[in-house]
Amino acid sequence: MTLDEFWDHIQKSKRKDPDAHAERLEQRLAKLPPDEILDFGHWWELMMGEAYHWNLWGAAYLINGGCSDDGFEYFCRWLVLRGRDVFQAAVTNPDTLANVVHPDDGDVECGCSPAQGAWFTATKTEPDDAGYEAYSSAERARHPNSPRYPELGAGWDFDDDAEMRKRLPHLSALYMDGGAGE
Repeated sequence: MTLDEFWDHIQKSKRKDPDAHAERLEQRLAKLPPDEILDFGHWWELMMGEAYHWNLWGAAYLINGGCSDDGFEYFCRWLVLRGRDVFQAAVTNPDTLANVVHPDDGDVECGCSPAQGAWFTATKTEPDDAGYEAYSSAERARHPNSPRYPELGAGWDFDDDAEMRKRLPHLSALYMDGGAGE
């Protein structure tokens, strides 16, 4: 599967609600051969790695009113589901998310793993401990040199309003100055 095909699957399953989008994507992927599903999962992990940076974590913190490490992973999953253009713009400059999100939207995240769910369906594997081990083994066999998350880069105090305004001026204006319900 190419990177273009990866993004095409995401685009063709698009829904406004991230959970509905993830469910439709999983259903779409489940129709593919298991190796192609693993390839999709590999691209997914590569995109998650691209998003793994303090600057984007700061944006997630601001948008969601706080952001744990699990919350950041869910935020990055949501970001991948937004599609190639939004994803690439946000990875390059997280402040571009001010054009995508709104304070009244609530938390911006998705606890989805579409490739994993699709692989379980396609292979008729139960999503239990043995099933997760089978998925991990298949993943390692298909992509033995899968990268780990990179270093986060230089961090900063997300509760420092001045620093947040300096790094993310548009999101700060939207969330700190115009907050939800104001």
